[in-house]
Amino acid sequence: MKILNLNEGSFPIKLRMELDTLSVPEIGKLAKNLSIEAKISKISMNILKCDGTIDGVFIDICQNCLKETKVHIRNQIEVAIKDIKELLNDTSDQDQTHYQDLEYFNIESFIEEEVALVYPNIVKCSEECVTEGDTHEEKKNLPFKKIRDLIG
Repeated sequence: MKILNLNEGSFPIKLRMELDTLSVPEIGKLAKNLSIEAKISKISMNILKCDGTIDGVFIDICQNCLKETKVHIRNQIEVAIKDIKELLNDTSDQDQTHYQDLEYFNIESFIEEEVALVYPNIVKCSEECVTEGDTHEEKKNLPFKKIRDLIG
């Protein structure tokens, strides 16, 4: 676990790291290390900005055919970082804001949140796999069909 004090030090802080495990529930397992390159810049007293990239390959299960499949995650990080103390008082309309204690900033927790945000909600082995199951037509359930047939 890597902890940084973002209230002190010189900026920008350049990070280059690889993680071999993540503690994000309901996602696949890392097939190889997750690579992170990021730069944290100070914008004002309690506002920082993180820019960078996340790149990794996960092994997960296709939700349609249940085959093991690879999920490649590659995403740009463009996030504002604010102190957790400002969470309730923040009136900004920024979508991408990460709140954490700036004095004890946990890099791994930040990365895990970013991965959870970009990981696909539906895992499929191929584009066709999900549509194959959707093409069949279901027969309508006609209650009292036998009675109707007897009467008619």
